[in-house]
Amino acid sequence: QIEPLIQKGHENLVHHILLYQCSSNLNDSVLDYGHECYHPNMPDSFLTCETVIFAWAIGGEGFTYPPHVGLSIGTATDPQFVLMEVHYDNPSYTEGLIDNSGLRLIYTPVIRKYDAGVIEAGLWVSLFHNIPPGMPEFVSEGHCTLECLEEALGAERPAGINVFAVLLHAHLAGRAIRMRHFRNGEEQKLLAYDDEFDFNFQEFQYLKEERTILPGDNLITECHYSTVDRIRMTWVRK
Repeated sequence: QIEPLIQKGHENLVHHILLYQCSSNLNDSVLDYGHECYHPNMPDSFLTCETVIFAWAIGGEGFTYPPHVGLSIGTATDPQFVLMEVHYDNPSYTEGLIDNSGLRLIYTPVIRKYDAGVIEAGLWVSLFHNIPPGMPEFVSEGHCTLECLEEALGAERPAGINVFAVLLHAHLAGRAIRMRHFRNGEEQKLLAYDDEFDFNFQEFQYLKEERTILPGDNLITECHYSTVDRIRMTWVRK
């Protein structure tokens, strides 16, 4: 189980938290304090922390894994270090804020049958993705192609992976999100959707039945935006 620990009074300041596993050992000298993300003073070794193992977003509560699934820690193949990245929403540009929010991980010595992981699907965070102003609806799609899933799953997971929960994430312009699933060119039942997306309530959707994603399937994340109240281009960036 993983719970958000949001500092009292900062419920609207902390927008989302990402937990990454690091692929290399980190020197003790970089572990004593935090760093501004993607800033020149960020240690180069932090760039090896690329794989998301958990995500939380504003309005969400704690996340409980199913009884047969757990996030593996402590074995020889598990990461020795993780990196926590916190994104803030400070539209009033208030200065001098100090935050002490984070995550609480609750573990059990009882080994679960299956290890949990995260598959990220959607639009790449890039300046090439921009949304024109004054649009009552603007749709963007992020494709996790059949070639991508074949390469990612074919060798290590030929029987596929089972999805038990989905976190749909967007920012203020987001109005609806749909996770579409295709197999052999035919669309399957929606993996997850939210046609009334609320920026302030971004919670995991637990699937009633686990869904298998096979090598050769493809996923399309369909994002609907509205910029009808904006007069400038909306640029997507970290």
